[in-house]
Amino acid sequence: MKRAFRAAAAAFLTCIFITGSSVGVLKAAAEAGEPSAATAAAMADDYYHIDESDMNMTTFSEYYDLHSADIRPDDEIFIKGSSFVSVENGDFSSGSYTDSDGDSRNGVLLWNSSSGEVTYEFEVAEAGAYSLEVSYCPMISGSSSIELEMELDGEIPYDTASRLYLGRVWVNEKDIYTDSRGNQVRPTQVQTEMWQKCFFGDRDGLFSEPLFFSLEKGKHTLKLSSERAQLAIESLCFRNPEKLPSYSEYKASVGASAAPEQTASASFKIEGEKAVYKSDPTLYPTYDNTSYLASPSDSCKVVYNTIGSGSWRKALQSATWDIPADKVGSGGWYKIGIKARQDQIRGFCSARRIYIDGEVPCSELDSVKFHYDTDWSVVSPKSGGDNVYIWLEGGKDHTITLETVPSDISEYLRRLEDYVSELNTYYRKVLMITGPSPDKYTDYYVHEKIPELVDKFRSISAELKDVQKGIERLSDSSGSEAAALENMAVILDKCVDKPLKIPSYLSQIKDSITSLSAWLRDNRDQPLEVDYIEFATADRDFTSCREKLGKSLKFGFDAFIGSFFEDYTTLSDVTGEDAIEVWVSLGRDQAQVVKEMTENQFTQETGIPVSVNLVTGGVVEASLAGKGPDVALFLGGEFPVNLAARDLLVDISQFDDYEDVKQRFQRNAMTQYSFNGGCYGLPISQSFPMMFYRKDVLTELGYTSPPETWEKLIDMLPALQRNYMSVGLVLPPNNISPATETGHTFAMLMLQKGVNYYNEEQTASTFNSIEAVQSFEEWTDFYTKYSFEQTYDAFSRFRTGEYPIVIANYTFFNQLTAASPEISGLWDFCPVPATVRADGTVSHAANSNGAGAVIFKKVKNKENAWKFIKWFTDTDTQVQYASQIEGLLGTMGRFDTANVEALGQLSWSEDELARLRAQQQELEEIPIIPASYAVTRNIMNAFRETINEKANPRDTLIWYNRDINEEITRKRKNLGLD
Repeated sequence: MKRAFRAAAAAFLTCIFITGSSVGVLKAAAEAGEPSAATAAAMADDYYHIDESDMNMTTFSEYYDLHSADIRPDDEIFIKGSSFVSVENGDFSSGSYTDSDGDSRNGVLLWNSSSGEVTYEFEVAEAGAYSLEVSYCPMISGSSSIELEMELDGEIPYDTASRLYLGRVWVNEKDIYTDSRGNQVRPTQVQTEMWQKCFFGDRDGLFSEPLFFSLEKGKHTLKLSSERAQLAIESLCFRNPEKLPSYSEYKASVGASAAPEQTASASFKIEGEKAVYKSDPTLYPTYDNTSYLASPSDSCKVVYNTIGSGSWRKALQSATWDIPADKVGSGGWYKIGIKARQDQIRGFCSARRIYIDGEVPCSELDSVKFHYDTDWSVVSPKSGGDNVYIWLEGGKDHTITLETVPSDISEYLRRLEDYVSELNTYYRKVLMITGPSPDKYTDYYVHEKIPELVDKFRSISAELKDVQKGIERLSDSSGSEAAALENMAVILDKCVDKPLKIPSYLSQIKDSITSLSAWLRDNRDQPLEVDYIEFATADRDFTSCREKLGKSLKFGFDAFIGSFFEDYTTLSDVTGEDAIEVWVSLGRDQAQVVKEMTENQFTQETGIPVSVNLVTGGVVEASLAGKGPDVALFLGGEFPVNLAARDLLVDISQFDDYEDVKQRFQRNAMTQYSFNGGCYGLPISQSFPMMFYRKDVLTELGYTSPPETWEKLIDMLPALQRNYMSVGLVLPPNNISPATETGHTFAMLMLQKGVNYYNEEQTASTFNSIEAVQSFEEWTDFYTKYSFEQTYDAFSRFRTGEYPIVIANYTFFNQLTAASPEISGLWDFCPVPATVRADGTVSHAANSNGAGAVIFKKVKNKENAWKFIKWFTDTDTQVQYASQIEGLLGTMGRFDTANVEALGQLSWSEDELARLRAQQQELEEIPIIPASYAVTRNIMNAFRETINEKANPRDTLIWYNRDINEEITRKRKNLGLD
């Protein structure tokens, strides 16, 4: 009765205090900085809504099957960029625009903002299917690509049209150079502005031809909208691509009198790492130090000699190289040899489209295949077994571009994507009947409750076998290349033969779907690493890639000897009494970025020498031994406070401009670096929780929104659990961290009630308060009354839909975006569930974690060290660092910066950013004290005793609270604080 009353009251209060909000208002607030707490709470309801139209959208695969046979007219429907009929919600204008090379175009649409909508009208004279070509110039922006949503006559024609992709142009900021230790330094990738023209293509990597749209005769409207725009549009043109000529037709069309054999003998190479234009920041120079065959090579030092290692794999990614006029000489016919390696997808090939001066010369260059090989090989385009020659006119510069396109396997991947989607749907339907652990003595008759199940399994099994045969023909082998398909087909056949046993195969079905999804994701990629591109006349052979034993042994021996003398942790040789020694506790790539930015910017601007070193762990131990650094970056958890308690760190709150610097961060961000009245670090990264939810699953269950409050979440549990689904909450692992984990459920419940872990003096806990006991009971109820699991794989459970709601660090977004393309568009995120307080206010409070920059007292010049950490946590520096890391690692490496303004300049869309801002504003931090280890350990001891031994939650918390307070008192006495 009491719970029912509380739920009703919560619903009533929620209706009163969370209504009539506007996404636009909060977006405007997000652009200006942090919204107020009241605004964030009042606007939160905007993010608790599911647009059901997203769930029923036609896929491009279905659209292709429906309209691929439509007539392809020769007409061109030209739309001038500046001829729009209306614009909304953005910064638009029309006029001229000049790119970085001085190329100016008139009558263009200037889309100056990242968001907005623009509408055009056009008329179709002949009905049919048309592709859409766009002439555009990307403006320099915080996002790595341009993403547009397209509506025709008020409707999105298919799912891919909701995420149209246009590449920006990236260049090396400077040439590759060598540092003081003899290692080459990778140049930063920066944007440039350049006019270009292309058709909209399939970013999903399933179709090599451009996207098309079926248009009826008559007038139409075209609306483009985006939250990642910022570009100039010269024109849009509905037309069909011209059919590429064959090689023989191409040779005849060139009109050159001389045959390839008559071209003067010549050959030259273009190094892969010297690409001048890239469509993606991840296409940076890479290196291979495993063989002397890489050009150039060094057995001990870092030499950047390739491009694409681990990063050139996504559809539509492209790299362009210059072919200087002096290389071509008087011109002639040249064959192309690409020294490359595809050692990622065993049994299959990657494909690249080759452009010369922006055009594909002939059909033989539309898809050049690079077969699997662990060694380097030279691939040359062929026509009927003979080399394809390209005419390069003398006396002028040329360009060659390689663009990622789907290979022969794409047809099968397209079919498999549909089957995986169907299997996931039927797996959930069976799960809703049997639960994840069916009783082997119960006959569930799932084949009767889902009448079409057996027939569907039979047809999918037959299709999988057909796809398997096709894939084996492609790979010219049977076995592991298609093992995931074979396993899935075997399990489905068992289900068809013995329908009553389907529940007993449920775990195998789930594992096979997971394996098939992973296989589909991996083989959708088209990886390739390029060493160089060689041009040669008919009388010249390409440089051999055959390895010679003597050279190989010498290279390996030199590398072995060099490993004894090369220090891979020291990144710079800066020395001297004035030099600041900085330790970076990250990977080598991240530390290298810090080092390059420091040398190129901070030292150049201030004249202060800085030595950056890569260190993983051991900072505390080294400091206690008197051999620590002057400054440590990315030091997080309880370490700053523990070092400060031992008088090893500088109190940065004593600097005159501390209060000004503090404004860069969320209002409570300094809490985790504060101790005994001082502050001992500046935040660099800050991660906080968000609630992720599956829109499709919740819609299937009849919900139009995720739960805004904990009460609504509890009200939703019966419907979820009746269908054997659940919710994922943050729970610390067995090796409990001394600092409270991001999004800890107990911490959120307490903070939302307005109570922190400690009293104001931090001399005792508050766990004996009414609010703490209530929060502990509510937390443990999830695991006792509602049977939540204590350990689970959030990614796999969320991907299958078993856990349609998961509370996780907001960087979970990066993982889902990069590693689960099959559920793209089916999920979203919003602030964590809230508590409606007695006064009617709604609190989404949560705690965060992160890492910071600290200064050690041993530093000789504290002012210089303070200038350094101020510089590194500055907005511009953080934006540049985050952009470079995301460029190196892709979406998975998107940095969780603590700088509030810098967060707004990263690659988040405006809607995503507004959601993050709404949660970030409500963060309430839990202080770290020297006895934090005892607090987190005893909280979890109380939790597990309550869950596993059915103990009374109130009595258990009070009992363990005594141990907590005793340890706090003991530790304070030990450190001389009392």
